[in-house]
Amino acid sequence: MTLFLANDTSEVQHAGCKAVMRSLHAAIAGAGLTITGRHVTGTRDIDAEAFAAAEVLLINGEGTIHHSGPRALFLLDLVARARREGKRVLLVNALFQQYDCPVPNILSGLKLLATREPRSAAFARRFGGEPLVLLDSAADPAFLAQGKARPLLDGRLVGGAHPHGLIPDPFVGLPGQKLGLRRLPFEDIVATLRGAELYLTAQHHGVYAAALAGCPFVTTPSNSHKIEAFVDWTGLPIPVCLRKSEIEPAIAFALRNRLLYAELADFMSQHSVLTPEHLRLALG
Repeated sequence: MTLFLANDTSEVQHAGCKAVMRSLHAAIAGAGLTITGRHVTGTRDIDAEAFAAAEVLLINGEGTIHHSGPRALFLLDLVARARREGKRVLLVNALFQQYDCPVPNILSGLKLLATREPRSAAFARRFGGEPLVLLDSAADPAFLAQGKARPLLDGRLVGGAHPHGLIPDPFVGLPGQKLGLRRLPFEDIVATLRGAELYLTAQHHGVYAAALAGCPFVTTPSNSHKIEAFVDWTGLPIPVCLRKSEIEPAIAFALRNRLLYAELADFMSQHSVLTPEHLRLALG
């Protein structure tokens, strides 16, 4: 069966984006699907011949489909186009929060719809979706064992923040060794965090890396509900700081409750990312 891949984030210089696409490509290959072409994130270029040749459209919803911005609506238009042409549509790694969409049931009839947390799943149902809830594909255990820990000069590590997050530069001035998401493979970040005392991060994939490592972390909201909705899904009383004044108390909480973050790592191990089996079942 042939497949067209949309919103390919492989070329984004971000550890989480690269890890997501590595896992998706492995799932596609494992399901025996052949890619006819791909749409690169941030563009609107579609190879018409490759799209026409595909029996299946798979959209990676990561980083794009959450609010009704131009990129999200472009991908939803692609869903409608594929359905008109009789293609099977798969939308994975999706986050839904707010839409002004001219097609009220745009998510109905998809062969597979996978969201990253239950809050997005509930929203997707309002648009006709029947979602599964799966972990972000960056958490694929098939690749995490390859990680190599980097030397720790400080037990406390400081990551980045989304430029459109709730609190600009939430951790500026706080001590700690820098550990961002742009220079290392995702699995190396996870391996490094396994030996850390604390991680400060306001990025979704930073939170995911800490969760996989069982490392205590302090976080603030990003540009959508992705961090707080993920924490809500776990059912664990992990704070998400809404004000800068909450960060120091959250640090004290995280350091006092390390076992809580070990429970979070157990939660991650009990849930699945998208697998070849999900794709095979969806496509019959």
